[in-house]
Order: sequence, then structure tokens, then C-alpha cells
Amino acid sequence: MLSPRRIAVAAVSIALLATTAACGGGDDEPEATPSSSTPTPTTQSQSPTEPSPTETAWQDKYTDAQLDAYEEALGRYEEYETRSEPIFAEGKVTDRAEALFKQYFPSPLWQGQLRRLTTYEQVDVQIEGTPGIYWSKAKSVSDSGKSVVINQCVDYTQVSITQRGEPAPPVKGQQKPNLRTVTLEKPEGYDWLIYGVVDASTGKARPCVP
Repeated sequence: MLSPRRIAVAAVSIALLATTAACGGGDDEPEATPSSSTPTPTTQSQSPTEPSPTETAWQDKYTDAQLDAYEEALGRYEEYETRSEPIFAEGKVTDRAEALFKQYFPSPLWQGQLRRLTTYEQVDVQIEGTPGIYWSKAKSVSDSGKSVVINQCVDYTQVSITQRGEPAPPVKGQQKPNLRTVTLEKPEGYDWLIYGVVDASTGKARPCVP
């Protein structure tokens, strides 16, 4: 029988990689067409049947303006991951953390981020590093260019999770490349905001081909 402490570790490790509440049903099928603009976190051999890194078929569906919107939204999410990493690595609720969440999430999602960080502080969890990204591509871009949904093939093994100074048990579904779907919108008068993230931590692992 698991001790209360080990149960707490397992429960936290399952959910801690989600950056916000799940958006949509999370039933997207894995997509394996990589973007040539996205670096791979590790060097991997490619079989002849896998798509070439130079393929741009997904980009052909969009106008230049829509592709510009995708690049802006992707850059905004990458910026958030970079800036939030030291906050989750510290694992403590601060005014700086609250201000950052307000900058990148609409209400009430930024409050959800703050509650998540509060939980981590209560159980002494720290998350260091950011996931490796094998590739990113647009799943959809609105005609107005104000709403973008991004699919990414992600390597979560590059993220280190500790609780009370000890490594947290690895989550099986996060040990292989998994699909992450990020939804961003740009409301009038605002920069790009994060409206949802669906990944292995939201309950459904979706393997992807690096």
C-alpha cells in the first residue's frame, strides 16, 4: 500500500506538465509532419517512410498572413515557457509569478495557473527545464489571424521534477514523444493569450513521430 507521501508525489507528477486547463476534448490524432523551422532536441535517424524535415505541405493551406499569425503565436508561447521556467523551478507563489500569468493567460485561466503553483508550493514540488520540441505546425488558423491552434511533438524527458528534494516518479506516458496542442487567441487590445493546452498530462497520451 502506498504511503500518503508517495501518493502525493504520483498525483502531482501526473498533472504538473500541463500549463493550463485542457482546451477541447483532446482527441486529436497524432500528426507526424515536422516543420523545417523547429529544431529537434536530439539527433534521430529517419526511415524512408517518415516525412522529410523539409516538407511544407501543411503550410500550403494557409495564406502568408495566416502563417505570420502562426509564427507570432508560436513565438509568444515559446516566450511564456522560457519566462515561466524559473518560476516553476522555484515552486513558490510570488507577485512576479502572478504578474506573469496575468500577462499570458486570460481570466480565469491565469488564476488557475496561480492555484496550480500554490499546490506545488504546498507539496514542495519544483519543475526545472522546458520540454524539447521536435517539430511544430499549425493545426488551424482563423481567417482573421486572431486564433491559432498549434500541434507540437514534444519530449518531456528533458524536464526535471523533484518533490522535497527527491526525483518524482516518471510518468510512463511522458517518456516517449507526445503530441501537445496549444490554443492561442489575440483579443482586441491584447497580445497573444494562451487559452488551452492539451498534452499527455491531461489524461491522454498521444504518441508522435519526431
